[in-house]
Amino acid sequence: MQVLLLTDFSENAKIMQDYALNFFGKEDVHFILFHAMKPCKGSACEGVCSSQRHKALTSNTEKLQQRLKPNQTLTKVFIKNNLVDAVRNYIEKNSIDMIIMGGKGITSDKNRQFGKNTYDIVTKIKCPILVIFENSVIKIPGRIVFPLDYSTSFQHKYFKTISKLNFWKTINLSILEVPNRMLNNLMFQKTNKHKISKTFKEINYQFKPIENKGENGICDGCLDADMIMFMAKNLSISNQIFSQLNAKKLNQQTPLLVLHA
Repeated sequence: MQVLLLTDFSENAKIMQDYALNFFGKEDVHFILFHAMKPCKGSACEGVCSSQRHKALTSNTEKLQQRLKPNQTLTKVFIKNNLVDAVRNYIEKNSIDMIIMGGKGITSDKNRQFGKNTYDIVTKIKCPILVIFENSVIKIPGRIVFPLDYSTSFQHKYFKTISKLNFWKTINLSILEVPNRMLNNLMFQKTNKHKISKTFKEINYQFKPIENKGENGICDGCLDADMIMFMAKNLSISNQIFSQLNAKKLNQQTPLLVLHA
């Protein structure tokens, strides 16, 4: 498995790396520590910015290398480009199974849970993306909440990567059924539930109707979860989660697994 670790050398990025090493445990993984920076305009910095980033990436790589399991490997990648284009171009040329990144970086608004770079990556890059926050608890997820409203066709391929990992068969999955006033097709819902039962037949799962239908209903339904997992294509769910996460009164710590087919 090939995993891209996006770093900007922030504290959140360090926590993300700690989480990633624990999350994959003894799995066979090749990690790519990835950093992108926009080229400096003009010649004012005379290459100083690039040199400093190279040194930081090399130092980070050397420290991370010492913590790998014997069956794990690590390389570093430094690209001069904006983050979204750099990541998109890289995964188009390389077989990447998952991207892991922090919820926000050094330049992000402190009042927001989700930084702009993180939002751009999870909405524009078609690869499974695991988002770790500054105060996320480093542990193997046992209880995962999967919000959906049946507005998007459920497909097994969304879970192709995550279902390969050892922890998957030991999880307790709660499928959080979110009301959708625009959808009242019982046959479509029944078809989706049949697909769900086939996909999750090897794990412990249950359907759970959402109880709190307020403005933070989805996130309130995930407060005791170790991870929140959702399909990026399920736009109504995605938009609600992103909106709720950036509410100032919400202190988010639960990692997000954003699934792309």
